[in-house]
Amino acid sequence: MKKILVPTDFSENAMNALLFARELACTLDCKLTLLHTFQAPQRSDMLISLDDVLRQDAEEEMATFLERAALKEPPEVKILKGDSVRTIADFAGEGNFNLIVMGTKGASGLKEVFLGSITGGVMRHTPIPILAIPEDYTPRPIRNIAFAIANMELSGEEVVAPLKELTRRFDAKVHIFHSVKDKEEADQSELLKTAGWLEGLPHTFSIEEERGSLHESIKAFVKSADADMLCLVRRKHGLIGFFERLFKTSVTLGEVFHCELPLLVLHSE
Repeated sequence: MKKILVPTDFSENAMNALLFARELACTLDCKLTLLHTFQAPQRSDMLISLDDVLRQDAEEEMATFLERAALKEPPEVKILKGDSVRTIADFAGEGNFNLIVMGTKGASGLKEVFLGSITGGVMRHTPIPILAIPEDYTPRPIRNIAFAIANMELSGEEVVAPLKELTRRFDAKVHIFHSVKDKEEADQSELLKTAGWLEGLPHTFSIEEERGSLHESIKAFVKSADADMLCLVRRKHGLIGFFERLFKTSVTLGEVFHCELPLLVLHSE
């Protein structure tokens, strides 16, 4: 992992995401880039363009934001005009970034966080892994990572490469979790293949029967694993996994995970 992108709107939640990304960049020894996007209203009766005014305002806010962050090594800074979702996704792709770190401000439920927010929009328009930092998250060492994955074939070992690198650099342990309707009839072939890709890294493997909702099952597992981060896989071509099942409901983030954790979302074809 060489490059991390941190989109920002200068909010407190964006500050939390930046500070988390800073520690991550130090741990991974990689480059940090801070991106702000802006849009000017288009009206036929306007005598002047607001682009220059908005860009200058953004530059001043960025300077204040970085001063508050008090980073030892200031990141590269980009201020771009355009739709937030598309601009972030395009810039991340063109810049060959390995990870996007974003906050999840202003949404109360999983559906809103990942389907109706800027974070969710970017997630749907880029194959780059996204690390979502919940509002009011209190940083702590990453020692245990809960990896909740359905028993479906991933497109390749490269899907879990970011998880492997984070696990290795944090000296953490991965706890693989899958829930099934009937444990006796569960096909474990794909899960065992995924677990095999983590060979050489500390990990556990757990298949449990669903008792109640999937949300409650993952919530209980996150608690039992004493997880500091949750990892899910988003499938891009219509396959239904844990990610898709979770975000079809309106259960709130607090109700699902009880405590707020950074959420790493990987992408598979």
